[in-house]
Amino acid sequence: MSIYETTVPCFAQMLRALLVFLQKGEARARELGCDPKNLLQSRLAPDMHNLASQVQFVCTQAQEAVLRLGQQPLSPLDAPADMEQANALIERTLQLLSSADRARIEEGAQRQLSIELPNGMAFDMTGSEYARNWVTPQFYFHLVTAYNILRHNGVQLGKADYVQHMFAYLRQPAA
Repeated sequence: MSIYETTVPCFAQMLRALLVFLQKGEARARELGCDPKNLLQSRLAPDMHNLASQVQFVCTQAQEAVLRLGQQPLSPLDAPADMEQANALIERTLQLLSSADRARIEEGAQRQLSIELPNGMAFDMTGSEYARNWVTPQFYFHLVTAYNILRHNGVQLGKADYVQHMFAYLRQPAA
């Protein structure tokens, strides 16, 4: 599989799932008479990032995959303050993914790149190592954490919500 195929389409389908997670979260908050904004402040443990940050990090990983592999400048994203901003951030990320230049991303597989973290740590690797060992695990870590925060707060999500893209492959029963 190509580096493009293992990142861009996979990230897009899971970002669409994240939109559904948040819609269900917002609906659940409204059912309970709560401001959905409060849900964005929820976290699993005191030392973990909240739901708003998880959404930010999912989108950051997806966007940075396209930008780093395509040798384009990175632009930092802010955590959403409300559900409208969260949905808009995901939609902007989906737009970036849909406009990604496949050839540039494939060319990025062999290029060297560096990831420098705010704490001073830096990692040097090829684009394919980045896609396989950094951006894909980071993307899914934050996506699953967002899912778990919502589940922890009583949002009715299940495996079918997480893998909704698989229903396109569902075999129909023989007539």
